[in-house]
Amino acid sequence: MCDCNDNCTESPPISYTVDNTLSVPDTINITSAIFSDGGFNIEWEKSLDLDFYQYDLYHSPTENIDDTLKIFTTNDINKTSYFIESINSVPANPLTYNYFYVVVIDTFNYSAISEMYQTSPDPYPIQINITSINYDSNQMTITWEESQDVDFLKYELYMGNDSTNSSLLHTITNQTTTQYQLNDFNPHIKNYFKIDVYDIFDQKTSGYYTSNNIQPIPDDIILDPINSFGNEFTITWSPYIEDDFKQYELYQSNNASMTDSILLFSSTNSSENSYISLDNNYEENYFFKVYMIDDWDYKVPSNIQSIDPEYYTFIHNYSPESETAIGYYGIQNSIGKYIIIGNSTSDVMITITDRTGDSTSFYNYNYGLNDKPVKIIETDNQNYVFLSSIVIDPVYMAYFQVTKTDQYGQSIWSKEFGEQPLGEQGNFNSAHDISLTSDGGYIITGQRQTGTRDKDLWILKLNYDGEIEIDKYITAVPQQDWEFMERGCKIVETSNGYTILGALDHQSPDSARIWLTEWSPSISDNGDTLWSSSFDPGIYDYPTSLITNLESGYTLFGYSSNQSSNPSSANSWMIKTDLNGNQIFNQTLDNDAFIYNAIQTHNGDYIIAGKKITNSNTKAFVKSYDENGNINWEKLYGDIGIDEFYSVEQTSDGGFILTGKTDSNTGNFQIFHVKTDPEGNVIDN
Repeated sequence: MCDCNDNCTESPPISYTVDNTLSVPDTINITSAIFSDGGFNIEWEKSLDLDFYQYDLYHSPTENIDDTLKIFTTNDINKTSYFIESINSVPANPLTYNYFYVVVIDTFNYSAISEMYQTSPDPYPIQINITSINYDSNQMTITWEESQDVDFLKYELYMGNDSTNSSLLHTITNQTTTQYQLNDFNPHIKNYFKIDVYDIFDQKTSGYYTSNNIQPIPDDIILDPINSFGNEFTITWSPYIEDDFKQYELYQSNNASMTDSILLFSSTNSSENSYISLDNNYEENYFFKVYMIDDWDYKVPSNIQSIDPEYYTFIHNYSPESETAIGYYGIQNSIGKYIIIGNSTSDVMITITDRTGDSTSFYNYNYGLNDKPVKIIETDNQNYVFLSSIVIDPVYMAYFQVTKTDQYGQSIWSKEFGEQPLGEQGNFNSAHDISLTSDGGYIITGQRQTGTRDKDLWILKLNYDGEIEIDKYITAVPQQDWEFMERGCKIVETSNGYTILGALDHQSPDSARIWLTEWSPSISDNGDTLWSSSFDPGIYDYPTSLITNLESGYTLFGYSSNQSSNPSSANSWMIKTDLNGNQIFNQTLDNDAFIYNAIQTHNGDYIIAGKKITNSNTKAFVKSYDENGNINWEKLYGDIGIDEFYSVEQTSDGGFILTGKTDSNTGNFQIFHVKTDPEGNVIDN
């Protein structure tokens, strides 16, 4: 303050306070936060302030206010609710705790914060449990409680073999459905079931496991070790004798895990607990497993057995009561037995063995000491026909005999041929081969004496009962100063008639020759043929085999020697011709081998058998050639002494039966009977 003289004085300062606390808006609170229809509906109290400006709504996942997020704001004092859509997502998750608060602001920007409002997580569904498990032979019924949850979503029915591991069996979305029928089940074990119930938030509650009452489990089925004979398996297992038997099922596989197994056999007869499996492949392993199925379709599995088929082979020597014996021809009959025609010290005999080469039976026919069997063939009903030549000394008379027997070796009929009054030098009629004909009869070839010194190739056709239908002879060369003596060695039936492999023997220093000719019954005159060919592989030639080969021609086998009788060395040979006897090739096979018999196998290879002289020992040998004369393999059999094969035939398993003689073990000749695999091997069985 100043006067008129400008004198001034300051008054002391005055302080004051403005109190606006009464102007802060009244606090309002959230009254509810309810989750429904996929979101939260939040409601709060209405502000009563006259200077209201706005509401701000905040959300937080925690009680910490620093984590809050404004989710809504409004200037409408009457807007006291807000719906936030939220399912399992921010900002509000019904499956967790949620925190909300509201702020009211006046026109002076004063504000008031409500208390924090907490929501609870949505509750899990009420546990649902299995109430019953009932079954009959057709189905099992599982029943459970009905869910009372308003937010029900689905039932899931689980099934397992125990209470820890199970898999989903079925899903049910109808809340009122409380049963399930199961058709595939095993009443012999505990089947465990439980129900999981889900709400719309995919929350689940699992019920307790419940199991069914079990049927008694059938006894185990024991599969015996497989009994095999070559590629034939006999499979047996323990029989099931209870009343609830339904069926056996036998399965076969090529691996131990039995994957890709095939049903081999089934039976509803409980006593039918075996099966014979035929024609299995030798190159494969086989595994077997059998199941017993009861009335509840419960399968009792057996153990697994396996087998690796091996060819059944053997080497046997036979002689009746320690007599000397020789086997001249052996065959395998239609039921797998072996039939051998041979002779003993005293007589022609048939030897019959089982398929193992054992259980021998001998049948004699009282032919005489000088009978030499030639060949045996199987006819009908396991009957046999065999051919034998008979030489009676010292009067130099020869003829032959054909005998038919039943399957037990008992004679049905026997016929003699070529027995004639003696001439100046006797009569010499012989037979060297017999074959079945297409009409059920028999064709024979040999040598017939037609004059004092003439001997011609003989063809004799017999009917089913052994009666003569054709009796012809063929002369290859007209009579000269030196004489040819034609003899038939092998004969086969053809579409035109018969093809004969023969030899042209003559009484001069020159060599014998091989003669191949075809003869037809339509030719009336003796001596006429459709065509003829001759071959000259050596000096003295011994043709032993004629094969109508798979290449539509003929294959001839034999051996040649420098000696006219009882040769000690020989060269074996193979000649191939076309169907008209024209030579394709002529090949020497061995320089030290005698071929006594040859066949062609199913795959076209040739198998020859005979003897080979090695280091002063006579070995029986079998050898394989391809169709072009290339060697596949060779096997020798025998020990110190003399061993020879006179015949070879292919067996049903692709192996070979070889028949001959041996003195390796006793010093006296016995029938030598060898069964090999397809490679000529004998395996220890």
